[in-house]
Amino acid sequence: MRGVVGVPDGATAEEHGGDVPGSSTASNPTATAEVPATGEQDPGTPADQVNAEIAYAEVTEWWKSLFGSGGDPHLAGGGGTGGQFMFANIEELDSVITKWEGERDGIAADKETIAGSYYLIAEPASDSMSAAQATASRNSLAIMWEHSDQMLKYAENYIAKLKASREGMATMETGVRDTFKGIEV
Repeated sequence: MRGVVGVPDGATAEEHGGDVPGSSTASNPTATAEVPATGEQDPGTPADQVNAEIAYAEVTEWWKSLFGSGGDPHLAGGGGTGGQFMFANIEELDSVITKWEGERDGIAADKETIAGSYYLIAEPASDSMSAAQATASRNSLAIMWEHSDQMLKYAENYIAKLKASREGMATMETGVRDTFKGIEV
């Protein structure tokens, strides 16, 4: 079972005030949270990890936009050993690839919508305020398009990495299967 979210490694929810949302103790006050003896919390399923990375990146970008901070780009880590995601089988990896392909397709569609909107903007009048507002709107859409382009590149690169991982996993499974074919039980 996964460790309790929001509770330090190795601790139980009872040590930190009892009910912790999402923990086994929230629905059963007499239950204790199971945390691995190593002090490491289970990283969750790959889908949970991907969702967490997407949410983290979105929140970080939002904060940066509020405060005008550039900073280093977000580099996705992973919950597994060595900062890598761990997949139980090819089917699970395929479902993550499919999810990322859907995200990529949605980003590409948004990018096209942004471009179309950019070219539809026209000054409603010939005065300087109308021209300034139209220019500001176009500038905003240009920045939004650039952001979408960067997200699209990230998604495409990530999908390529996932597919390469899948190929490696399939090759390993084939090798193991071939090894065991020659073993008599």
